[in-house]
Amino acid sequence: MSIKKAVPIAVIIVLLLVFLLTREEEVTLRIVNGENVQIVEGEYIYSFEDSVTFPAVIRSSGEKPVETEYKGIELVKLFSALGIDISDAEKITFNASDGYRVILKIDEINEPNNVYLTYERDRQLMKSKKRGGDGPIRLVIRRDPFSERWIKHVEEIIIE
Repeated sequence: MSIKKAVPIAVIIVLLLVFLLTREEEVTLRIVNGENVQIVEGEYIYSFEDSVTFPAVIRSSGEKPVETEYKGIELVKLFSALGIDISDAEKITFNASDGYRVILKIDEINEPNNVYLTYERDRQLMKSKKRGGDGPIRLVIRRDPFSERWIKHVEEIIIE
């Protein structure tokens, strides 16, 4: 193949790679409550009026604790805004895109200022696992002192 033909092909390949690596991912959260399934779009989450910013410390085994700042939505406020009643629920399961799962008792969910779905870390939108991040949505339990039940890449919540 001549250089005249190879250069345009190389340019097209580079442009395609740049597009694939920089395009916005569609962020959605699936909430299952019995027979009802609700899909919450990322834009709804990112523009939620009652979002709060709070400090947190990430503790990973074998690593030094890292002080950070998260922005997110208290889970009970999100449910309330979406018209989801959890008064009869016993537990809530959080599923991540990587197969990880965390189950919380409803009492812990209802504890004020405790359970958050976060989408920003240190004032930056969190990236997906595919892009090397902890998001786009991460469960943070503020009263979990060792971050053991925090869950990255949350994509589904099941109310039981």
